[in-house]
Amino acid sequence: MTEKTKHHSENSKKTQAVPSLGRMLEGHLRNYFSVHDDGAKPRNLYNKVIGEIEKTLINETLAATRGNQIKAAQILGINRNTLRKKILAKGIKVKSKSH
Repeated sequence: MTEKTKHHSENSKKTQAVPSLGRMLEGHLRNYFSVHDDGAKPRNLYNKVIGEIEKTLINETLAATRGNQIKAAQILGINRNTLRKKILAKGIKVKSKSH
């Protein structure tokens, strides 16, 4: 096995071990609805879920790029100005790149 093949195989194993985002969300939503099964209807769930996911996605992408907003925007597939607006709107603290 070549080094490249070995590396690809190790990465595939790591990816397979992590459940998909959809499956994780499914479990959380089932739990959420079971907790609210007393007749109290949750409100504004769509905005709550999307907002939390978006904030986490931006935070983790910024962490992976060590605060580089241009790289983070490229990874996310959005314009850097759009990313900056979302950072400000969500109160995300951007850590500077370490030199």
